[in-house]
Amino acid sequence: MVHMQLEEFLQRQNEFSLGHLSTEGFHPETRNLSQQVQEDLSAAIGIIQKIDIAAIEKTETQGNRITELSAAIQKTFKNGHSVYLSGCGATGRLALTLESTWRKAFQGTDRENSVQALMAGGDFALVKSVENFEDFPEYGRRHLDDLGFRAGDLLIAITEGGETPYVIGTAHEALSYSNDKNFQKPWFVYCNPSDVLCKTVERSREIIENKNVETLCIDTGPMALSGSTRLQAATAQMLAVGAALWNDLSLITRLRDEYARFKLSLFLQPVVEWETAVYRENNFVMYQTDTFPIAVLTDTTERSPTFSLTPFEKKNDFHPSHYSLCYLGIPSTSLSQESWEAILNRLPIGLEWKELKGRLGYRSILDFDFSQQFLNARARKLFPCEQKTISLNQFEKKLEFSTDQFTSVMESSLLDHPLLAQLLVKMILNTHSLMVMGLLGRYEGNVMTWVRASNGKLIDRTLRYLNFLIDKRGLVNPGRTSLLELIFEEMKNIGPNDAMVLKILEKITSRSTS
Repeated sequence: MVHMQLEEFLQRQNEFSLGHLSTEGFHPETRNLSQQVQEDLSAAIGIIQKIDIAAIEKTETQGNRITELSAAIQKTFKNGHSVYLSGCGATGRLALTLESTWRKAFQGTDRENSVQALMAGGDFALVKSVENFEDFPEYGRRHLDDLGFRAGDLLIAITEGGETPYVIGTAHEALSYSNDKNFQKPWFVYCNPSDVLCKTVERSREIIENKNVETLCIDTGPMALSGSTRLQAATAQMLAVGAALWNDLSLITRLRDEYARFKLSLFLQPVVEWETAVYRENNFVMYQTDTFPIAVLTDTTERSPTFSLTPFEKKNDFHPSHYSLCYLGIPSTSLSQESWEAILNRLPIGLEWKELKGRLGYRSILDFDFSQQFLNARARKLFPCEQKTISLNQFEKKLEFSTDQFTSVMESSLLDHPLLAQLLVKMILNTHSLMVMGLLGRYEGNVMTWVRASNGKLIDRTLRYLNFLIDKRGLVNPGRTSLLELIFEEMKNIGPNDAMVLKILEKITSRSTS
């Protein structure tokens, strides 16, 4: 994909102006989150736990619609057709997590292959974000068609904001079968109020008001970290769609009740402190798991664009500056292909489009190796730095983090259900990484000061955060056009471990004082 240029952004800027949406807002309970993490880590963990529970409660209010979605899914299965889940970024990863979890739960039955997920950038994007791919609806249409979608299949299009062009493109492709007798209305799942979207985002209105589209709106409100929809919005959507797939609405209440009882800070605090110390000593972390590889991969991958961390390196990349702070290892696998099958419960599917020149294809996916063979090689490459190992696994109804220094154990009956186990681990890992990044100073208050402007939506988000922080610091605002010029200039030079927002603020500060 080609980087967006300033001229193109200015021509299309109304498409990406999303600051009015509630998922892009600032959560009132985390205005001072970065300070709280430093001063009282236990209390900060408790705040995130409380916000996660509120998101589950919001999901619960949509019980009737989730029941109707479940009925559509069961009808699809009964008629011998498949359910397709489309998403982008965090929703793409939750779609792939649902597919993988489903495949493992129904392995060896006629239901094993009945759920297919697709995300912007293909399976490659599960491990590394693909810049700009989400900005084009035609990519969504083409991708869905490539995977064999046909009349009678059911599409569930999932977008946190309700406005992602790629996901909307998949919905339009499903609608192209509306004249077929086997047509199934696609479902559109999102987390911002329908009336706001319809008034302000034309591409969203075209889908939401289409009589051939069913909608499921879970109005989660702002995220714990502003704009980080990988957190509560993705949790709510994964829970809603998952409960519908498993045809069991009681899963929502069960998750709410048990997660509220957890003493999460006691379980998580030693893990947060350990990982933070590893990074402060300029060492690296290797997460090892045979039980939850896709959950670990999702959380660690999503840290990169959110906190401007170096993304996962390929196995043949020998440049020390290209190494990710953390990596995933699957001890039971010895080859790259085996590790991917453990993650997806199927072989990975590459995007073999001619114009991509193999960049997102099958071979490029296998260049990311999570097998034991690569783990050992990676440790040698990192020397004299150390690769510290932490294991995350399930033992019956116990979840365990363990290192050579400590073991932290949580007991939970949620672990006996495949969907609830994945959601439990998702929320724990999201909270964990948020705390670690807070201790490392990777956000200010609840503002993503290290966000990477890799697509139109994130460019607009960077612009909004700059305006907010300029006002907060009492600086002279150079104006929208000048700020955009600074953003696009920094995009040319920004490193994988640079804070674009803070670098631009430094320039504005120096201008104000000169």
